[in-house]
Formats: sequence, structure tokens, C-alpha cells
Amino acid sequence: MDFALTSEQQRLQRIARQFAYTELWPAAQRLDKAAAPRDAFPASLVRRASELGLRTITIPGEYGGPGAGLLTEVVVMEEIATGDCGFAMTLAHAWREGSLLARWTTPEQRERFLPEFLADPGYLTALASTETHAGSDHGLPYAGDLTAGPQTTAVADGDCWVINGRKRFITNGNVARLVVVWARTETGRPWTEGTSGFLVPAGTPGLQPGRTEDKLGLRLNQNTELVFTDCRVPGANLIGELNRGYQLSEASMAGSKAREAARALGVARSAYELALAWARQRVQGGQAIIGHDLIATRLAGVLQEIELARTLIWRAAWAVDHDPERSRPLEDFAMLYASEMGVRAVTQCLRIFGARGSLRDWPMEKLVRDAATIMLPPIGNEAAWIRAARFIRQHGEPDPLVRSDGPDGLTLPFTPPAD
Repeated sequence: MDFALTSEQQRLQRIARQFAYTELWPAAQRLDKAAAPRDAFPASLVRRASELGLRTITIPGEYGGPGAGLLTEVVVMEEIATGDCGFAMTLAHAWREGSLLARWTTPEQRERFLPEFLADPGYLTALASTETHAGSDHGLPYAGDLTAGPQTTAVADGDCWVINGRKRFITNGNVARLVVVWARTETGRPWTEGTSGFLVPAGTPGLQPGRTEDKLGLRLNQNTELVFTDCRVPGANLIGELNRGYQLSEASMAGSKAREAARALGVARSAYELALAWARQRVQGGQAIIGHDLIATRLAGVLQEIELARTLIWRAAWAVDHDPERSRPLEDFAMLYASEMGVRAVTQCLRIFGARGSLRDWPMEKLVRDAATIMLPPIGNEAAWIRAARFIRQHGEPDPLVRSDGPDGLTLPFTPPAD
């Protein structure tokens, strides 16, 4: 892959960086301290991101968007997450569900929902999959147990579907104009064979937001329960084929792990930039502490990890765009490395600030909370490690992620030594 960004990617990167540094970061420092989680939601920043063209970058050109690929997304996502990774998560859902509307719905559904999504600068979306008993295991998935997976049901009633159930940890659940919900339409079959997707507009009778989660970090991102009680939606709101929701979900979720990794990268970069600026200002021993080898080498180690993470994220994003067969394990590896690197990076930078780093009116303690929270993604790291292990067991070649133009089937000769 070519590491040189196109002129369009550079343009979007500049717009996102200017927005993140001059508007998002200052607002996030204030909103993060809101006592009530709902008060941390930055509605004005959503509208501002729309004005800048950042909310709709995944919409294809034929519908009025730039049609950004995943590599462009992660470049932009890193910039926004450097300003605030919670807001980046809010925006990422508009990218993913907006793309789903444009690419995976019927022409009639696009005609009903897409124009409003594009026209309304405050239009956000939510994806309702996780439930109290089932979250990260969706990524494995557990399929042999009928009690595994979503238990929210959708039952046909004339020309409508009636949805009942409760979702948990739903990003944008209380501010979304449209919810994509996965529900069991065939309870006698494993959820991977009996789940379907539905488009449920906000305000539909029977759809009610529950509590808003009061989280350690990512506080600008709204995370809520959604309660469905005899929620009736038209039959025309079924997405894709009946009972093929799992397959549609897997297809539409391509790129999600790379986006999560880019958010973790943004947190690490934010911590690095703050620590570097402080090291140039803080004087001890007659010189700025950047002049002390202990501080400079610590910063160098953080920067090395940032560069390693970015390279892996870009490779994973490129694979989603150009080599989907190899993209899933690369995405998992990118998220695993970046999320855990983010915690290491903010911890090292925190030490450079000393006791000041723990103060609530200094910015580092927020980044520590954000990094810790982003390490607990919708499909958790433990599930991602299990998927990576399965990938290795299922592929016989030594490195199934590497393409080679040389002779196929060559491996290093190995004969077990005699005991």
C-alpha cells in the first residue's frame, strides 16, 4: 500500500484537525465534567461537524456524499478522537449506519430515510444489538445455544412487525433519529439463523429510551438502554432478507474494529501532544524537562507505539477496502494493539505531569479515563483474541496475512527432534 495520502484525504484530515483542536477539544473539557450524563451530549458540535461535511463522509457520491473508503475514515477518525474520542464514537455511528442506509437497503427504504439523514445536520443513528446478557459473544458467535445472542423478538402481525425486548449500552440511543435493531424473528433456530434487522424511527410508539449510562470515560458519547414494548413497525422496514440479519450485520460491521482502533490512537496522540508541550514548559534542574533523558526517552517510546499502531490500523483499513478476505484478523489485531497501547501511552504521559496529572482541572486525568473505557469495546478484546486464535487454527499457511508472489506452499522444514 502507498502511505502517501491523496489530496482529498489530506483535505478532510485538515478539516477534521482544525475542528478537533479549535472547537471539539475546548468544548470536551467542559462537557466531560457535566454531572448528568445527558448534559454531556454536544448537539451543537454534531451540527458543526455536519456543516464541515464530517458527518456524512461514508455516503456514496450518487447520493450526495464523498463516498470515503475506510482508510479515509480512520485518517479522519484519528483527528476527531484526538479532540475527544467519545464524540468520535458518536460520529462513527453516523458513518456506519449512514453507509448501511445507502448500501444495504431497498430503493424504497433509501427514498424514505436517506434524504432526511443527509439534510438534517443533527441527524444521528444508533445500532441496537447488545443486550444485558449478550454483547461481546456476538463477535464469536455462540450459535449452538438458543438462549445465546439477542433475545429481543420481532413477530409478524399482518403487515407489521411487533418488537419486544430491551437493549443495553446503545450508542446514541437517546439522541438518534433512527435505530437499526436486530431482533429474533425465528426463536426456534440459533440466533445466527433466525435474526433480522429493522429500521425503527425515533418516536415510534413502543420505543422508549431507558437509563443513560454514567460512564468512567467517553462521557460525550451517549450510551443508553432502549426498551421495546409492542413496538409496531411496517413490514417495509425489514432490512435485507428475513432471518439473515446476522449475515447483514457482519457485512455492515466491516471496518468497525479499525474505527475503534483509530479512536484509541487519537487518545494516545492527545496524551503525547499534551505531555510534549508540558515537557517543554516545565523547568527542573535549570532546564526544561524535555532536556532530561528520562523524559525524552519516555516520550520517544510513546511516539514509537503511536506510529506502530497507526501503521497497523492503516493496513487493516486498506485490507477492508481492497482485500476483505484478510481484513477481519487485521482489524482485530489493530484494535487489540491500539486499545492496550492507548492505556500504556496515557500512563507514561501521566507520569511526565507528576501529581498535576491527577488534578480534575488538568486534562490528563480525562484521557486516562477515556483510554480505560475505550479498551472495553462493543466486541471486547477477549473475544477478539479468541477470533484471532480461531483464524490461526483454520489456516494452514505459516502467515496467512501475507501475500507473496513467490512459489506457493513453501514452509520452513521442521522435523521434531527425537525425544
